[in-house]
Amino acid sequence: MIIRPGKTAGQHVPYAVGMFDPSDDSYIINQMGGRSPFGDYLCGLGSSYAVDVLPNGFGRSWYAGSEITLPDGLGKAWYMRDRESGNVWSAFFSPSCEKADEYELRYFPGQVCVYSLKNKIASKLTIATAAEGSFEVWRVELENRSAKDRTIEFTTYVQPYVRSALEAKYLAKERSLVMRVPLEEIAVGQGARELSFFHSSTLTPIRYQSSKSDFVGDGRTLRNPQHLEREESTGADGPVRDAVMSMTVEIELPIEGRAELGFCFGVAESAERALKVAKSLAKTEDVAAAVDESGNRWKEVCSSLRVESSDRAFDALVNTWLPYEAYAAWLRERNASSGVDPSRLADVLRRVYPVCATVPEVCRDSLLSFAGGLSLVAAHTPDTGSLVELSPKELLWLPLTAARYVAETGDKEVLEMSISLTQGPSLTLREHCERILGMCASPEKSSDSAAELLLESVIREWSLLVEDTTLVDRGADPASRRLAETGQPSERRVLPRRVRYLQSISPFLSGNDVSESIGAYSDESESATGEARAACCVYAALVERTLGLTATAQGLVLNPRLPDSWCECNIVRRFRGDTYDIHIERPIGHRGKGMSIVIDGEPVLGNMLPWSGGGKEHRVDVVLG
Repeated sequence: MIIRPGKTAGQHVPYAVGMFDPSDDSYIINQMGGRSPFGDYLCGLGSSYAVDVLPNGFGRSWYAGSEITLPDGLGKAWYMRDRESGNVWSAFFSPSCEKADEYELRYFPGQVCVYSLKNKIASKLTIATAAEGSFEVWRVELENRSAKDRTIEFTTYVQPYVRSALEAKYLAKERSLVMRVPLEEIAVGQGARELSFFHSSTLTPIRYQSSKSDFVGDGRTLRNPQHLEREESTGADGPVRDAVMSMTVEIELPIEGRAELGFCFGVAESAERALKVAKSLAKTEDVAAAVDESGNRWKEVCSSLRVESSDRAFDALVNTWLPYEAYAAWLRERNASSGVDPSRLADVLRRVYPVCATVPEVCRDSLLSFAGGLSLVAAHTPDTGSLVELSPKELLWLPLTAARYVAETGDKEVLEMSISLTQGPSLTLREHCERILGMCASPEKSSDSAAELLLESVIREWSLLVEDTTLVDRGADPASRRLAETGQPSERRVLPRRVRYLQSISPFLSGNDVSESIGAYSDESESATGEARAACCVYAALVERTLGLTATAQGLVLNPRLPDSWCECNIVRRFRGDTYDIHIERPIGHRGKGMSIVIDGEPVLGNMLPWSGGGKEHRVDVVLG
């Protein structure tokens, strides 16, 4: 299915046209036309390093919230030059702007692969962020499709983003170029940062360059830099005011010959650390392994739930892209933010909500971090019971995520961890969550109807975890009463722009029931940049309302609400070491509300899939209607 830029009224999102590959969920783009709606922000789980890559080749690299390449997106480029003809082109459309005979991008979680065919040379460049570390790797594959031998020069270009000179040092043995702010500039406070930049190659460069003016040349631009034509041009060690990092390697390709090489670029706290990383990526096999590790890590993170239905967009969103985008968008918004936005404080929870089953340690840290932040900024007094100036929906993400984490892991001990308030007594995480539930369910607390839906969902999940539910029960009564007084909770709301785009690529998401479920988790006042919230909210609605899968301490609750157009659906769910292979079938002509469940050949009453432990595999057959 071709996914075109959204045309829903009020979207105005300049996304490129693309489609999902059903074999691996990659998002494919072969036309220019804006940024990719999925995957153009590359990051690794737990790393502060990220790379922004647009389909035309523009992009930036980030580390710890700061840009380390040019903000205008022109800080990196990859060139190819044919030695015999002198023809020059780039791996991406930019910066040479030469139209290729074939051009395709594939976005995966944490990496992008650009393929082009130009001048009878097929090239594939894969850019991936390290699974752990502050660097990116570039895997290059070339193939000669002409009827003669070819010699190709491959040139890299990176311009670090600093407001001072850099001291450059090329180490021939390590095939590495290292730069850092000179010590004298750090001493007088002029250095932008004390990080060391490094760039290395798996092949020995025939030349390198460290000065932008020498690389580009007078009267030229990155579209036609002189460095590519002047074979004698090379850099020099020492201070450089307009520092760039460029390496050129030469590859001889026989007829139908292939070659593979690799590069890395990143930052480190010292030159010694930079060289250590460069040495670990000195071989082409090392770069290829780093690319594979990056991809496999995200596959593992997104592996707790796999769905296969007749809606390929639905499957790709649930299986891969919504979990990844929730995390990547949180990192993007955190890096780009210039201040604290109260509407995004809970993104630290939303980023891990879809994947807390596979990265429990990250989710646990996020729970304690969010609760600790509430304590640090709270104006707490025993009379008001206030926590922080956040909307009820933001506060509710703490008990919601805590309930999901405990259900997925069985780690109830985290609820008893004590967190000190700045003013007032210490509270356990359980007490934090119950205070929030009590505040949000208070009759005096005004809220919209969608917030009431979220509150009831949180109350249901929380009541399955706590032994004494009296506080939760008391909180549920005012919520139900206010719903009855305020009218129908399903009133039409304007969903955020990103949510409306997701609805445009999967017709099922636009249904009234699904829109209402999404609205319960989202915020109608959300701006177009709240993509972490949008991804998490859509994921929660699709998994917990549409597929009807909810984790509890006793097992999985299954209450699917599949669209009428689906005759069957297969789900693989990993839960506390056990694997549930669920096959849902709706007989043709039956549209009833009943459901029968058979687990490992034995029929069960109700909708609970019990957890037995021991890493067992279970076959679950479900018949609807």
